[in-house]
Amino acid sequence: MKSLVDCIHCYLKQAVSCMEMIKVPDEKKIEILYNLMDYIKTLDPSASPAYNSSLVLLKTYEFINNSDPYYEAKKSSNKLALELYPKLKEKVSRASDALYEALKASVAGNVIDLGIQRDFNIDKELEHAFDFGFWIDDYPLLKEKIERGKNVVIIGDNAGEIVFDKILVEILNEIGKNVYYIVKSGPVLNDATKEDAEEVSMSKIANVIESGAALLGVSKDFISEQVKNLISTADVIISKGQANFETVDDFEDVQENVFYLLKIKCEYLAKKLKFKQGSLVLINGEKLKEKYLLK
Repeated sequence: MKSLVDCIHCYLKQAVSCMEMIKVPDEKKIEILYNLMDYIKTLDPSASPAYNSSLVLLKTYEFINNSDPYYEAKKSSNKLALELYPKLKEKVSRASDALYEALKASVAGNVIDLGIQRDFNIDKELEHAFDFGFWIDDYPLLKEKIERGKNVVIIGDNAGEIVFDKILVEILNEIGKNVYYIVKSGPVLNDATKEDAEEVSMSKIANVIESGAALLGVSKDFISEQVKNLISTADVIISKGQANFETVDDFEDVQENVFYLLKIKCEYLAKKLKFKQGSLVLINGEKLKEKYLLK
């Protein structure tokens, strides 16, 4: 997915959010933002929003001399999610279709996004996910592909959210699937890393694989050959969150096996695809391409 004109101010919003995480003084923020404006001019407008956002974030890290400003926030998100985990797991396990309910729990966790908006109500999101479900719902097709297949790749997103993904992984394990869970190779925003996977015990139930890059999303040009092969050969790929949504389309040949699972937070993306902003979607990659991206 190529960047939109409207993405530019979001790069700066993410930089401000990043600086607020470690309480950078306003005078310093202004100086850094002016420098970032010059830097943004050098970015390739045809690159994905996820890639350009990553470059701006990493440049911000240089300016503030902090390689992981979200470190404490990620710890807090993991702790919050782990406190909710037992009750949520019990609810999913009692459901007549545990896989479907696990997907709802997983997408509800996508609200834990500290990039632009740092205030979230996870209890409200969980209630909404379970009560209203998906605005676009390709679950029947996903269930069919999971039943027929063996290897499932989940492309993870944020810390905290990774705990909700654990419930989905556990259900997939129970029905005999091999699950590979992809995390970032280094800190970027609040995305989950191997450290987060170990902290929440994801590494005990899934094959945790680092992406090969400390970048948002899984841009084909920067991830490891191992991850490329996993995505290219998996029976099912579940792509979590917007940055992965913006980059997994690089894998054009496997879109029929890709399912995007996310909350539509970006108003400009919603307008472009005619999605309902704030909605939860579970959409197959091939259907996405045919019904939305080609319009």
